[in-house]
Amino acid sequence: MHASQLPDTRGFTLIEMMIVGVILGITATIAVPSISQWMARYQMKQATTELAGNLNLARAASMSRGAGITVTTSMTNGRATVAFGGIFPPVTLNQSISNITAATVGFNTFGLRAGGGATNTLIALSQTQGTTYSVVVTPAGRVDWCATSTCP
Repeated sequence: MHASQLPDTRGFTLIEMMIVGVILGITATIAVPSISQWMARYQMKQATTELAGNLNLARAASMSRGAGITVTTSMTNGRATVAFGGIFPPVTLNQSISNITAATVGFNTFGLRAGGGATNTLIALSQTQGTTYSVVVTPAGRVDWCATSTCP
């Protein structure tokens, strides 16, 4: 048979295209839940570090102003909010946060936590998926966060 008489073999068959489509579909089905979980953890970490940063800001402001500052966390209209006793505008945390421990943390002019005794103040943030992170304020005023429901 002459080369000009051979059938054209360029391109893909329908079966090959269907196999690629099925493989992509299976891959997407496996990847979507993982991406959703990753996004939820990312949003939780973002909100937790934002809360810890705001507490550190309030602590630094109380030392620089020479006046105590009280920070209050609460759920307001279904959103986690942080209020600074009128010193700074209130902050609303990421909308993925479904619950935050209602707490009041004060800082004195030395940056120490005012009130609360000798134990740490724990503020827990939760999502509807059940993930809970927490922020802890020590009596010395040090602020830290961890990816568990209680910090050591």
